[in-house]
Amino acid sequence: MTGRQGWIGVIALLLSVTSPLKAREIWTDGVPDAYFKHFVEFYKADPSAMGRWATGLTRISTEQLDYTLKALDTTQFTYLYPMEIKGYDLPRHNGIPTEELSLMAVRAGKLIPVPYQIDEFDKTGLIWIEGENDSKAEGEPGIFDDFDELVFMFRDGGWDRFDPAQHTLAEGQMLEEIRLDSPRNKPRYLYLVRNNSERSRADYVEVNLDEGWIQTTLMRMEYEPKDFTQIQSMAPRLGPHKDENVFDNVYVNISTGILNQNLRVDLDTRKNIKATPLAVRDGAVRASMLVKARVWYAYLPTFFSQKFQVDFYEQSVTIPSRFAIGSMKVLKFFLMFLREPRIHFAIDFQNLDGARLTFDSVYDDKQYGIVDGTMSDFETRMNATRLPGDWLHLDSNQGWEMFFSNHMPVVPNGLFDAFLDGVTMNMFYEDDANSTTKYEHDPGATPRLGFQSEGIPDTVIDLMGAIPKLDFQNMDSLGEAIVALAAAEQDGAFEKYDEVVNKKLAELKADSRIGTVDELADAFIADLDRMNFSGIPRDTFNQIVHQAIVDTTPAVDQIHHGQVLARMITLASDQGIDIRRLRYATMDNTLWFPAWVGEGGASDFQWQVSHAPTATPLGPVAVPASKPAHPPEAAPAAAAPAATPLSGSSATAP
Repeated sequence: MTGRQGWIGVIALLLSVTSPLKAREIWTDGVPDAYFKHFVEFYKADPSAMGRWATGLTRISTEQLDYTLKALDTTQFTYLYPMEIKGYDLPRHNGIPTEELSLMAVRAGKLIPVPYQIDEFDKTGLIWIEGENDSKAEGEPGIFDDFDELVFMFRDGGWDRFDPAQHTLAEGQMLEEIRLDSPRNKPRYLYLVRNNSERSRADYVEVNLDEGWIQTTLMRMEYEPKDFTQIQSMAPRLGPHKDENVFDNVYVNISTGILNQNLRVDLDTRKNIKATPLAVRDGAVRASMLVKARVWYAYLPTFFSQKFQVDFYEQSVTIPSRFAIGSMKVLKFFLMFLREPRIHFAIDFQNLDGARLTFDSVYDDKQYGIVDGTMSDFETRMNATRLPGDWLHLDSNQGWEMFFSNHMPVVPNGLFDAFLDGVTMNMFYEDDANSTTKYEHDPGATPRLGFQSEGIPDTVIDLMGAIPKLDFQNMDSLGEAIVALAAAEQDGAFEKYDEVVNKKLAELKADSRIGTVDELADAFIADLDRMNFSGIPRDTFNQIVHQAIVDTTPAVDQIHHGQVLARMITLASDQGIDIRRLRYATMDNTLWFPAWVGEGGASDFQWQVSHAPTATPLGPVAVPASKPAHPPEAAPAAAAPAATPLSGSSATAP
């Protein structure tokens, strides 16, 4: 990590001319070379080095930044990538108290602890925090079981494998070797151990709910403790732009009719929409904040409220939008009460003169809009684009970049997109120094970006009204709903639902968009694959769904949903899978904050997002009872840097 990367986190806590011009700001200052190289060797030996020496690297140069990532054998993406392993991927170790487990790696010839955490969830996929969840815990709290998550950073794995002849496990038991693979980096290795008291001193993110602030190794954000939408300041802790604020406001407005499109109300984040942080699970790698969104009207809370979570990492933010049984209740609420809703979401930036912005749908010849206070022809085109595509990229021109990875299952001309008739939506982008709003702190849109939508899809309204009448309240998982819905097929419960869907599919067939059942199944999987289903491996679940559609559908416009679900149950059972393991799905839309997207540009960074590192448990490691042939002193970690400050900083030796 470096001063340039210090700016990475400045916007990390947000909810997420036609020439590229300067592709990257180059920093020519630098910390003294001898101290810098000493730091790099220490960093290679221990992941906690960055947090302990951050203040000494405020003047790091671009060249030194690149040297650091190369020395760690990471790309701009794999450096910031957090990894997760579900408990069901480590079945041999289910049932162990979570406090007895930890992670270690071989770094600089020595087995050391690395930052990690184990998170638990409730039945709907929300982070489990005792006393705060509406649903039951998944599994037994405090015990490592199949839906818990082991979380760590890719970069913290070691290049060397544990060798009992060279390395010492001072206490405890080594349970599992885990290999980390990346398309562009050498394999890394981590070790799950039990009853070892050593812990890494690194802590990549910290949250204080009472005072209303979030801080990572790189940045600090302050917000109104009772309302997370009211962000007061965000500033880096490193870099030449230290303490400068680039964020003005985040604004959401919903204008809607209530039961009647002519009886309209306006709800917005200034008066009516509150997001109150309730609790946080604050670990070494990420902090998961449980938030309650509630709509207020006439200064009184309404009955509508919804809990969600935001996951904060050192260089990214994820809002794992969940699709669970409870999602049906929320969707039906909107369809029952709202009429012709209009939604406007905007993030207002400041102090970003010279920044560049583009997104997938308009990228073409690597074109960017330039923040200069006026709208260019390309920026006007951006503002009129319906959907962003798979990504959005902003280069601040100040040493950090923002990259949004879109995982919503609605893509231009996709199958799900075809069912959005009755709704209009478009990207919103404004670059106008003279534009003002009632909600901003500082005048000017430099820039202001987001999206706008109007209406509710007619087909979706019909589908919600046609869903078989079942008691979803007593179900904990999507899998249970599949079993119940499949049984309802026998009573003709899907007749109306099938009719609505097949009418739309007939239109797609007539337009030559889908010609065969195989193409229909492929189109469905293409959208479904953008969601992350929990409980059944992604490829296995996709194969089951695809095969079930092909096996039960005689023609493109003759799909029978109850039969598809029943066939899914049978296919899963044939593979020894209980379909009820399917708990929920998340759409993990993520804001990444790399120092730079890299030489390959934004599209290449997206390729890396789509081909992220993977973790493979390799099994137990045999460790003899006798001491290793070489004592620990034979392979020491890099010595700690001296207490001499770097570039005038007040850093002291760790």
